[in-house]
Amino acid sequence: QTVLFRSTLDQNKYTPVAGLPELRELIAVESRAFYGLHWIEAANVVVTAGAKPALFASLQVLINPGDEVILPIPAWSTTYHPLIELAGGKVIEVPLTEDYDLDPAAIAHKISPRTKAIIINSPQNPTGTVFSAKVMRELAALLKGKDITVISDDPYNKLIYQDDFTPPAKCGFDRLVIVNCFSKSQALTGWRIGYLIADLNVAQAVNSLLSHVTANAAVPSQYAGIEAMKRHDRPPQSTLDALKRQRQVVIDGISNIPGLKCNNPGGGFYLFLDLRDITDDSAAWCERLLVEAGVALVPGEAFSAPGFARLTYTSDVPTLQAALKQIQAFVIKEGK
Repeated sequence: QTVLFRSTLDQNKYTPVAGLPELRELIAVESRAFYGLHWIEAANVVVTAGAKPALFASLQVLINPGDEVILPIPAWSTTYHPLIELAGGKVIEVPLTEDYDLDPAAIAHKISPRTKAIIINSPQNPTGTVFSAKVMRELAALLKGKDITVISDDPYNKLIYQDDFTPPAKCGFDRLVIVNCFSKSQALTGWRIGYLIADLNVAQAVNSLLSHVTANAAVPSQYAGIEAMKRHDRPPQSTLDALKRQRQVVIDGISNIPGLKCNNPGGGFYLFLDLRDITDDSAAWCERLLVEAGVALVPGEAFSAPGFARLTYTSDVPTLQAALKQIQAFVIKEGK
């Protein structure tokens, strides 16, 4: 911490809009290795004040008014929808499969001459699902020769619990923008530091746009990003082990609550509860759960998926166990 503080005192000035050269180079080196994409250089990297400005800027430079963006749902629609609409675009929702994987056939059915982008998020918010490499490669084949950019929103891709994880960027997409940040991998949520990776035309357009919006990301946060990249932007193994334990505690607890079902997420720190057997109004149910039992879940309406709710399992095991008991008591009470 002392070294970081001294460094920022020496650099108390604006940086290039695209970020400190050292940070951009480290991101490029790490991303080339992680994604296996040899075209990634520092010039393709734009450092941003978190992932949201990267998503905002990407859509602004890719989308014209009336263009369509395909969004597999459930998804982080409370942010994706407004960002698409701010760019003048139209959201085209396409449901995931029953087990929350991409559905290339359903996506193909929704592609039109106005389709300009598809947003992919794996591991996914809100389900924690890791999309299968097979279906992503099918989607890449479907998009060959089309003027459609895949925006791969990757903040959870270092929080993985299965051996066969394949990032979307490794699946053969010709037109690609990668968005990432340090909020999840390094728990730097309040530091607002992220980045995007894109071909030179897109990266330069984003740089020009951000020069009039946010300019450079905060200097201390950029130095934190440098230190994270020197350690390959990996969370401690103890963090992953704790999340896996907490995930299992929740899955086991939900299995003991009549009428509730949930998935087994492959990454991130969310799982998706299926409430359809116990309520016709998931938003109202979640509100009653909060008021009467003191447990906060995010209703599926926030993700274009009514009938469901997102549970975050980052709390310690005793807290999760207490919350599960409260949920169980509430469900039993509601069922009487």
